Amino acid sequence: LRATSVKCFHLVMTFCVSAAARSFNKELARRDAVRRQGPFRWFTSEEAVVAEALARIIVPTDEETPGIDDIDVLGPPAIDLLDNLIATCEERQQTYSRGLLSFDVLASKAHKCKFADLAKEDQTMLFQIAQLASEDWTAGVPAILKVWRRFRSIVRARNGRLFAAQLYPQIRSDCFQVFYTSRVSWIWLEYDGPPMDEGYPHLEARR
Repeated sequence: LRATSVKCFHLVMTFCVSAAARSFNKELARRDAVRRQGPFRWFTSEEAVVAEALARIIVPTDEETPGIDDIDVLGPPAIDLLDNLIATCEERQQTYSRGLLSFDVLASKAHKCKFADLAKEDQTMLFQIAQLASEDWTAGVPAILKVWRRFRSIVRARNGRLFAAQLYPQIRSDCFQVFYTSRVSWIWLEYDGPPMDEGYPHLEARR
């Protein structure tokens, strides 16, 4: 009975995911039509401003520590590095295209404007909603409850929360990668960079 219930939930989930994806298709297709025509390798201009806003939430700048906005002091802007990561990975592209659009959908429903036009506090609140939804998916709970949680999230997909939740762990990881591989972060951490950036051609050779 349990296996049958799980199977039924998965079937319903698949149906709901398809329905939610269709609701995004028109805008996704429009964005794909203009992709790579602007200054970025992959981002559209609309996506880039949402990604930048999210990056500032994930790695903020304050009076004592640098943030992701500061890395262009000694290298390319963070948005260009993030763009390069996505341009070379098809899996990231799907996650980002749907997720970034979803943050605009959430902002439009809650505040009648684009995500990038929100106050920082409102952007952070929507980001936290995506974080909680993502964590709800991955929490250590019995399998049947986890399936139900996913089903509940998918039912809410039409308001944008599903794809925003899927983007959360990916953009968080990517922003940390972009920041902590920058020279600005190395200087802040008093770290002189990768000890062997050319690898270890011979184990017996000295650095």
